[in-house]
Amino acid sequence: MISSLIRTLAATWRFEVVGREHLVGFWPGSQPAIWALWHGHFLPLLWLHRYGGTTLLISRHPDANPLAHVAGQWGYRTLRGSSTRGGVCALLGLIRSLRRGGQVAIAADGPRGPREHAKPGAVAAALSTGAPIIPVAVAAHPAWRLGSWDGFLVPAPGASVRVAYGVPFSVPATGRRDLRPATSRLQERLEQVAHRAAG
Repeated sequence: MISSLIRTLAATWRFEVVGREHLVGFWPGSQPAIWALWHGHFLPLLWLHRYGGTTLLISRHPDANPLAHVAGQWGYRTLRGSSTRGGVCALLGLIRSLRRGGQVAIAADGPRGPREHAKPGAVAAALSTGAPIIPVAVAAHPAWRLGSWDGFLVPAPGASVRVAYGVPFSVPATGRRDLRPATSRLQERLEQVAHRAAG
């Protein structure tokens, strides 16, 4: 039911993609990659990348169940885990998927925030596999923002949705000593693409 309602809504959205040149070989494609985004931007990206076989890391919290259900209906593989519940197993699952040549998506500020404050999960996965991180952000007009911690973005019917992709970047092996520099770099890249998406 939820999936059908969201599908009906999403079919009315009008997408504009910025930074398409950064996606050559990745979308569509079969190279391992880590899509990094803010948690609140998940919904439009789920629709845009549907049926691509991407693996998603989604919180085990009951509030995330509708998101996980919709993702499953749209062809995604989901791993449930967070920094407090099942996080190690979920991260290992992402690493296995990347090593098999798959692509994964991680909310850099998930699962509970602070909002738009990057955590090291995507960086750790990149360091373990050598897969590049591709930052992506969304802006939509008109749109609603839910009252959740992440300000979950729901574009209105007929909304213009602008999606911005950044330059893929890798985490050097020197990052094993300290994940903070690469996490700060991810924060900067996500802020940059969010600014581009906002136009």
